[in-house]
Amino acid sequence: MSDEIPPPLAHLADAVKSRRRGLGLTREALRLAGGPSDSTLARIENPEPTTAFPRPSTLARLDVALTWEPGSAASCLDLKPPRPISRGEAPDEKAVKGPPTVDPLDFAHVAVPAEVIREGLDLVQRLSRSERVEPALSRELSVFAHHLGAAHATEVLERFVAAGKTVPGFLLTTFGPYLTEGVSDDEVDTRKQPDQEYRRWLAGLAVDDDGRFHDRLQQKIRAIGYFAD
Repeated sequence: MSDEIPPPLAHLADAVKSRRRGLGLTREALRLAGGPSDSTLARIENPEPTTAFPRPSTLARLDVALTWEPGSAASCLDLKPPRPISRGEAPDEKAVKGPPTVDPLDFAHVAVPAEVIREGLDLVQRLSRSERVEPALSRELSVFAHHLGAAHATEVLERFVAAGKTVPGFLLTTFGPYLTEGVSDDEVDTRKQPDQEYRRWLAGLAVDDDGRFHDRLQQKIRAIGYFAD
């Protein structure tokens, strides 16, 4: 096995680093401009002999973030120089497709924690094997329904706060069961109490004394990409 970095990867790495530094962009700034993730960019800029070639979608993101003409990053793998877009020259909108603009208040789709999904699938499997729904299983189903509703409420509130919008009063009423102070209902898993406190902060009903709720929201914004991919 060769210990040499493949010339196409070395050429791409030099071109990307040179362009990024020339534009005065950090890796994080490049990601926010439509480029690949920090870890992916690190692999591109510092390739090793075993580094895989970037995917076409990643190369397209580099073109967008580095303001190169479409296909420039891919041409670097052919040992050709990239073609920067001249100032004042707008890229062809049909040829360049950057990360889609996300409307944070579009609730056609919402994320559900994997833990809640696993909980629901487990219940469905047990229900399918049961001849009748026993009281204990029915109780578990009610708890799952609560967790699912709480997950939905959390994301809706996060989107309003992330967008800098005031949470409408009707939502506070609708999400009332998931905003009550403390966890008095014994059907609610006490492990979910931090989530309940977080929702109360999102709704303006609690104070974030140590900043952990603010940090959690910022992590969610970065992970889901409400405003940037």
